[in-house]
Amino acid sequence: MSKVDSLQASVEKAELKVEKCKGTIERHKKALDKKVQKVIKEVGLDLTGKSKEEIDELREPYRTTDHSWTIYEVIGKLDDIKGATKKLGEAEHVLNNWKEKLSLEIEKNRFLEGDDIPQVIKDFLEQWKQKAYEWHIKRYNDYLELKEELHKKEREARIECINTYKDAYERYLDENGEAKDLSDHTLANVYPRSIMNTFLEERELDWKSIQSRLNSFAGKTILYMASIYDESKRLAWLEKALEQEKKSKMLDLINRINAVTGSIIDAEDLRISEVGNLNGIITGEKANAKVETIGAGGWNIQCFHYRTLVNEIK
Repeated sequence: MSKVDSLQASVEKAELKVEKCKGTIERHKKALDKKVQKVIKEVGLDLTGKSKEEIDELREPYRTTDHSWTIYEVIGKLDDIKGATKKLGEAEHVLNNWKEKLSLEIEKNRFLEGDDIPQVIKDFLEQWKQKAYEWHIKRYNDYLELKEELHKKEREARIECINTYKDAYERYLDENGEAKDLSDHTLANVYPRSIMNTFLEERELDWKSIQSRLNSFAGKTILYMASIYDESKRLAWLEKALEQEKKSKMLDLINRINAVTGSIIDAEDLRISEVGNLNGIITGEKANAKVETIGAGGWNIQCFHYRTLVNEIK
């Protein structure tokens, strides 16, 4: 589902909420009319259009009679209408917010997909997206390998602990006095735990240390990918996430260029270098600008990224 589709769904949901609130108000109004008619019939008072304060004042002579509750039911229904009207206002506010977000997203997409953005900038960011996609796939596979490697080291450390502290773990030894061929579940629950926990912590192979290392290596995107077990869904999510980020980067770059040059008149001198950087000159409505891109990447960087400088040519 695209962001526009998601926002449209939110708008439709909010519209249903508004209609529901309107329906609730109408039901309360019909119930109010019945209660007003009941007061007219039983008490002889016409409370049509009266405020709570006015009705409460008219009710005063009847407080010690059975009619008091009949009149009070009208007040209660007015409160119901007031509460429902407040909820309607809140629902309409939410609806307007979703409509505004949808309108902005549609306009943003129209701008990004139109001819106002030089093709070279679109190509540059599409190349960034492809690099980022490939990086995340590799990083995800490396994450799985690291996870398996740490699991293996943890298992080996647990067996080593049993063989080191044989008196404490005698029940886990075979007839030769060595650790039995234990399942992962059994190894994870050996007793006493204190000796094992200390042994693992000293080697940074306890659960907390392993998770910290995995989280640091992976980052939020890779960790979320790891939570999606179906490969096709995982790759589809990554594609969608990077496409959205590409659009955000494009909008940011265009806004920064326009802040210097005004509307772009000519970008013929803007080029993508052999290493994938966007460099060159942009001719604008109010000024010309030099665009220079500095790319970066590496094992200790969460993903290939770049920094684009936009400076006015004096």
